Amino acid sequence: MRMVIYLISILSFLALPLCGCSISSLMFYPYKKLPVTPDKIGLKYEKITHQSSDGTKLVSWWLPAELGVDSDAGSKKGPKGTLLYLHGNAQNISYHQFNVSWLPKKGYNVLMLGYRQFGESEGIAKLPNIFLDVHAGLDWILKNKPTNKLFILGQSMGGSLSVFGLASYDQAKEIDGVILDAVFDSYPGIASHAMSQNWFTWPFQLPALLMDDNYDPEQWIQKWPNNMPLLMMHSQEDQVVPYDKGRELFGLAREPKQWVENSGPHIATFRSQKMRDALLQFMFK
Repeated sequence: MRMVIYLISILSFLALPLCGCSISSLMFYPYKKLPVTPDKIGLKYEKITHQSSDGTKLVSWWLPAELGVDSDAGSKKGPKGTLLYLHGNAQNISYHQFNVSWLPKKGYNVLMLGYRQFGESEGIAKLPNIFLDVHAGLDWILKNKPTNKLFILGQSMGGSLSVFGLASYDQAKEIDGVILDAVFDSYPGIASHAMSQNWFTWPFQLPALLMDDNYDPEQWIQKWPNNMPLLMMHSQEDQVVPYDKGRELFGLAREPKQWVENSGPHIATFRSQKMRDALLQFMFK
């Protein structure tokens, strides 16, 4: 599978002058097919159709909190809070739902954002347009599902998108905390790293480094609202996003911040009860 992605990257790069795409579009691998919807795994959900500010149609999934299912899930006052979930750079929300499918039973609503070009959403996934989708997800929650607490949970690319997405959001002070799992600090840096992992793509490291770095997380994480709580997670066994890239970004972040050491492969985080508990404790503060 990884070799297939490398080959697609090269062919896409060679085709850039013909299609008018940006180099940043090579960082996204959207799938249109949705093999499993949440109701097939026993979850209530609502398909949400909304728009980014540029008019791009997005289709996301709303997973409501299941109050009373779990002894500590919610209360008579309603859900404990709401999360905007931003997945990684490949597949779509159907493939990533298992990372958050446990949260409704713990009393939390989840909006799984359908980025442009992914799943049933329209448009082309590339920087900086995709940040408009992050804003659209937050806008939809604030307008349609008022909540006592609102968090952003981003994994891999989704976590890195969260950084500029929040820094550039005009209602950023409405966010109560951010959780970043297995994130990187620089788009050109991670693209170059990916190309360096195979002899076939090794020559493309230099073009990758020529990507626009104006939206790099390392440049924007200090531009969040003051006192924005941050929880970061990363595994030293991560073979996709190097552990050091996450640590470097964490070092740049302002307090209050918390680092939790994970184990296992890339974004397998919430298979672990320890990591689930860390997330719940962070949001409960």
